[in-house]
Amino acid sequence: MLIIAKQVWYTDDATAAGSNLILHSWWDALTTMGPGYGYFPNASKTWILVKHSHLSHAQSVFADTHVNLTCDGRPHLGAPLGTQDYVDRYMKDKVNTWCTELELLSTIAKTQPHAAYAAFTHGLTSKWTFLTRTVPNIGPLLLPLEKVIRSSFIPSFTNGLPPNDQLRDLLSLPARLGGIGLSNPVTMADFEFAASQRVTDPLKNLVLQQKNTYSYEAVADQISAISEIHQMRRNQASQAAEDLQPTLPPDLQRAMTLAKEKGASSWLTTLPIKEFDFCLHKGAFSDALALRYGWPLSRTPSHCACGKFFSVEHALSCPRGGFPIIRHNELRDLTASLLTEVCHDVRTEPDLQPLSGERMTTQSANTTDGARLDITVNGFWGGRFEKTYIDVRVFNPLAPSHRNLSITQCFRKHEQEKRRAYDERIRLIEHASFTPLVFSATGGIAKQGETFYKRLASLLAVKWDQEYGKTLSWLRCKLCFCLLRSAIQCIRGARSSRGRPNSSRPDSSFPIDLVIEESRVEH
Repeated sequence: MLIIAKQVWYTDDATAAGSNLILHSWWDALTTMGPGYGYFPNASKTWILVKHSHLSHAQSVFADTHVNLTCDGRPHLGAPLGTQDYVDRYMKDKVNTWCTELELLSTIAKTQPHAAYAAFTHGLTSKWTFLTRTVPNIGPLLLPLEKVIRSSFIPSFTNGLPPNDQLRDLLSLPARLGGIGLSNPVTMADFEFAASQRVTDPLKNLVLQQKNTYSYEAVADQISAISEIHQMRRNQASQAAEDLQPTLPPDLQRAMTLAKEKGASSWLTTLPIKEFDFCLHKGAFSDALALRYGWPLSRTPSHCACGKFFSVEHALSCPRGGFPIIRHNELRDLTASLLTEVCHDVRTEPDLQPLSGERMTTQSANTTDGARLDITVNGFWGGRFEKTYIDVRVFNPLAPSHRNLSITQCFRKHEQEKRRAYDERIRLIEHASFTPLVFSATGGIAKQGETFYKRLASLLAVKWDQEYGKTLSWLRCKLCFCLLRSAIQCIRGARSSRGRPNSSRPDSSFPIDLVIEESRVEH
């Protein structure tokens, strides 16, 4: 049986190729030998695909087998196999089904946009990606699908407006390059098929040679091909982003640069699991996209409670309501709580020792008595008793003072300001090290902060017996959601007394024990 027909197996699905007589011999051998191994071929589920000129001969050869014959085509492991007309009909049926599913998902996106987005990027796209890798030249057949993505799905995130060509290209980019990963099935089809061919070539050769072992050479060749394809895909996406960015309006160029910051897109690439606090409600998801791309926000006042004109730039910096301080404290407390897992003597807002006549060489050094930083910890950078002082700063990259600076210059500016203020004093007086943690309000982290959190992730990975890469990704995701929710609070939080209760404790003029006893409240 192994010699007379070329065959390939995928678990219990068998495929063989050859002339009608050879295939009949193969079928006879399979039905004879199969039951001895617990395999029972089912003729009613077996199909033979033959050329039309050989159909009558095949009918006579297989007359005693009850197997099915066709000259048109059949699905094979999820992909169409047969004439071009059959492939086209199969693809059109699939595309119509996907369009219907996508229309339904667009309806869901109006109430659950985060869940719908995750269902698209992590699930639905896999359906047509598989066929682009197994069927050649199907890009034009996917045009109806792309039309639904443009006209229905994307507008469910963009206040009902379909994207123009520039915005569609931007949204199709990976999240790490400033997009949101809504890939265009038409443009990706040819690349995916070529990539699939390259990766499966070693297996194809083994099948054609009828080898019954998966050789080390084939494994190595496939691993090399997969790595090569991954790099090609990254290079292609990077080049597309590089070509697109200069053509965008200046504000969108700036937004794209901010979105490309390391870790700033974790909220998009993470599944919205509520138990892990990674889920955004519909308003928060809409606001997050608007913040990412500078889109107009809905339901915002014309003026802030402080009296100034309301805008995103103003809201992220306005001290009224204390939201910038809350944003800062959230990051401080998250970092401190994680440090307690791997270090000792972790404290928040530690006082610095007062100066006793010491002079600082840096003019902008903070020399005031009662100066304090955000966190102090022992044993982070060095030995058990080596102390590190940490100070957190979150700046608004959309503020007018930052518009003419690149994001790299903004980070450097704020890191240098922190160092000039505290580094010398901490080294000379406290005999400790100083680490500034500078964040942008849009999710980016400065260079020294990135180094700090990589070190923290390595310590946590050892403590929790986890992989370093996964721990670092989890940590970036926690920081990203912390910054994102804080930014949304700066925009949506109540800065005026309107809608705010007069007191946090009703009947506060009476002692609680008196109220309980007099009112006979059950407790």
